Amino acid sequence: MKYFHRVMFYSLLVLSLVWTCFALKTNPFLLLYDCEFIELVKFTYILGGITIFWPMFYVEIIDYLISASGRNGKLYKTYASSIQKDIVVSFIAALTLGSIYWLDLVKYNFSGIDLGYVGFPFLIYSIYTLFQIMRIKVAGKPVRKSPIIVMLVVVAIFTILAYSTLVKNSSGEYEAYQAIWFQLTILFASFFIFTSVSFQKHSLEKGKVELSKFKKYFFSQVIRSKNRLYESLGEPLNTMNKNTLQAKAKYSSSLRKKGKK
Repeated sequence: MKYFHRVMFYSLLVLSLVWTCFALKTNPFLLLYDCEFIELVKFTYILGGITIFWPMFYVEIIDYLISASGRNGKLYKTYASSIQKDIVVSFIAALTLGSIYWLDLVKYNFSGIDLGYVGFPFLIYSIYTLFQIMRIKVAGKPVRKSPIIVMLVVVAIFTILAYSTLVKNSSGEYEAYQAIWFQLTILFASFFIFTSVSFQKHSLEKGKVELSKFKKYFFSQVIRSKNRLYESLGEPLNTMNKNTLQAKAKYSSSLRKKGKK
């Protein structure tokens, strides 16, 4: 499976890189040749920010399936169960919309929004979840709202951009290869945002954060990283878990003392 995962990851990454250049009608080599360095830097950031969602969609799907099966630890098992309903609802919505396109007897011309539309429930769930996170208290103390607000703004901006893109796509402003790319990118990015935000909420509610066993394996054995960035998060997370456990114990103790009074 290691080589299969590797092939899938890099295939999606390369496909995304090439397709993005065509979809955005930009040739980075031409920008370099014309010495348009500012435009090249801007496009490089756009390219990097967009293309990573394609292979990471694959990683998140596999990680969810392994978590649901219980092979990723207890925390990830309960996390997978907590978002199962949302995923099922989105899947049913996709099937419903797909059946409408199938039965409407109109030739499909890629101006539909079926693929991109599937991502919208994930974005709505993410925004709602971020508002829920702001109400969570850990050891009696509310979570820091500033980073959550930043995330909320980013997700909201992405949602608005995705909406306007799908409107343009439905109006037939994009060519077929562009329409498919925009829709897939919206879907993949939306799912990644959804899983990231959902796991953050679940971890805060449980008062514990753990690294995914699958992702630890993936980013050390499948996609080899010299710095082992993902694994390096383990120690600070363990420290944070210990501090949270101590804070919860003190908070519980103070509540018991107040109760006795």
